[in-house]
Amino acid sequence: MGLEEYCPKEIHSIVERIKSGPAEFLRCRPRKGFSHCIMVAVLIDAEIGEVFPLVSDISNLALFWQEYEFRTEGDGRLKKGLVYHTRKKGAKRWVKYRITGFKENFFYSGEMVGGEAFLKDLRYEHCFIPADGVTLSVERINYTLRGGFLGRVLNLLIVERIIKKELLRAHSRLKEVAEKRKLRS
Repeated sequence: MGLEEYCPKEIHSIVERIKSGPAEFLRCRPRKGFSHCIMVAVLIDAEIGEVFPLVSDISNLALFWQEYEFRTEGDGRLKKGLVYHTRKKGAKRWVKYRITGFKENFFYSGEMVGGEAFLKDLRYEHCFIPADGVTLSVERINYTLRGGFLGRVLNLLIVERIIKKELLRAHSRLKEVAEKRKLRS
């Protein structure tokens, strides 16, 4: 996902729809090789230069994904090739991710490396779009569950709802933290 996929009219339409709400789930189709896609957009009342530094440091991710722990194989600053690990608090197994794309104050993407108990594959793209003095944050997650047909049924019954709930919580927290920091500046 990148700005080239969104024309200014589409961006304006998304901004207008979510001005009064915490976030909105946008329609998306899974990328080639994936069976599911979820995309969320949130409007943050802060400039990209205030928002992006928050998300570009792995140690800050626990502010938004509070039910998870993070560790990194590097200095913790997002850049292409950075490897980090995450797990739900209390879980034994860490899941490995690699940053696959990065552009300062605009975009980063990553992929799960090696799979996980239920997830066969997962890739995410997080884009930050300037919109009239505020930031439109759009994250797209493409994933495939293990188990073929059974995995698709499990997704319909449980998994999609869980992922959406966690995404909404994390993006609402990102909005809250970025806007509070802006007020302190």
